[in-house]
Amino acid sequence: LGVGRPMAEDHQLLWAVVGSVGVTCVTILLALLVLFYIRKSIVKRRRTFTYQSGSGEETILQFNSGTLTLTRRPKPTPEPLTYPILDWEDIKFEDVIGEGNFGQVIKAMIKKDGTKISAAIKMLKEFASENDHRDFAGELEVLCKLGQHPNIINLLGACENRGYLYIAIEYAPYGNLLDFLRKSRVLETDPAFAKEHGTASTLTSQQLLQFAVDVATGMHYLSDKQFIHRDLAARNVLVGENLVAKIADFGLSRGEEVYVKKTMGRLPVRWMAIESLNYSVYTTKSDVWSFGVLLWEIVSLGGTPYCGMTCAELYEKLPQGYRMEKPRNCDDEVYELMRQCWRDRPYERPPFSQISVQLNRMQEARKAYVNMALFENFTYAGIDATAEEA
Repeated sequence: LGVGRPMAEDHQLLWAVVGSVGVTCVTILLALLVLFYIRKSIVKRRRTFTYQSGSGEETILQFNSGTLTLTRRPKPTPEPLTYPILDWEDIKFEDVIGEGNFGQVIKAMIKKDGTKISAAIKMLKEFASENDHRDFAGELEVLCKLGQHPNIINLLGACENRGYLYIAIEYAPYGNLLDFLRKSRVLETDPAFAKEHGTASTLTSQQLLQFAVDVATGMHYLSDKQFIHRDLAARNVLVGENLVAKIADFGLSRGEEVYVKKTMGRLPVRWMAIESLNYSVYTTKSDVWSFGVLLWEIVSLGGTPYCGMTCAELYEKLPQGYRMEKPRNCDDEVYELMRQCWRDRPYERPPFSQISVQLNRMQEARKAYVNMALFENFTYAGIDATAEEA
C-alpha cells in the first residue's frame, strides 16, 4: 500500500504539468490570434508608403488620423507632419473634374471650421501602383511642408477612410491653364467675335503676362524653400478666382537641392532640361528651363512645344543648340527671357527671383508684350495631344 502512494502522486504531477503546458499553449494561441486581429485592424486604418529619397535613404511615410509620419532610415526618430483632419461625413462629393490613369479629382463641398466651402478632392484609383501611392503620399508631405501661398494650390485638409487617403485642395473654378488658354483661341471658338474685335484671344496681353508673373512668384516661393517641382507645365497650373494662376500637382516634387531620378517613369520630355533628359538630374535650374517652356505655352495660347518633333529628335537636337523659334505675336524681350531659361549650362539660367522681378517690371510697363491682334496669315501654334503624353 505504501508503494502505491508515490505512483498516484506521480500521476497527479504529470497531469498538472500537462494541464499547465496545455493552458499555456492555449493562452499563447489566443494571444497570437488577438495580436493578429489587432494588427489587421491597424493595417486597415493606416497605409504605409516607402520611397527612395535622392540621398539614397529609405523614407517611410505613414498616415493615420491627422498626422503624416516620416521615418528616414537609418535615422531612428520619426518626424511627424500634421495636417488638418477632415471628417469623412463632412465631405459631399459632386462631379469628377479630372481623371488620369491612376487617380482622379472630384469636386466636393466640405465643412471646414464650421463653414461649407468648395474643394477638389484628390484620390487614387484602386489599381494604382506602389509608385503612385508613394508620389501621392509625397504630395501630401510637400503640401504640409510648403504652407500657404497665393500662387500655389493650398492644402485644405486630408481624410483617411478605409485605408485610403483623400487630399482636399483649393478648388480652381477655371480649371487648368492649358485648357483655359486653348479655350481662349477665339478665332476657332467664336470667329464672328474674333473678326468684330480684331483679336485672336479672349485674353489680353496683360492677363497672359499676369499668368507668367503668378507662376514665377509661386516658383520663387518654392525654390526659396528648396523644393524642386520637376513637372512644371501649363497643364499643372490651375486658374483660381480672379484668374490667379496657382501651381499644382506636387506629386513629383522633392524637397532637396539636387534630385537624381533612379527609375524610369512617365517623363514630361518636352518640358525637361538637357541635364534632366541626359542624366536624370533635377534642380531648381531645371525647373527654370520648364518655366521657359511654360512661358512659350502662355504666349502661344496652349500650343504643343516642339510640335511635329519626336522625343528622339529632341534628345538629339537640344544638345546641338536647337531651341523653339520666337512666336510671331511675341515681343523680343519675352522671347529673350525664354532663351535665358533654355541656356545649356544650368548655372547660367536666371533664378526665379530675377525672373519674377523682370516679369513684374514688364507688367508695370503696360506694353503689349503678347500681341493678340489679328494679322495677315495669322495661325495658332499647333496642338498635338498625343505628343504631349510623352
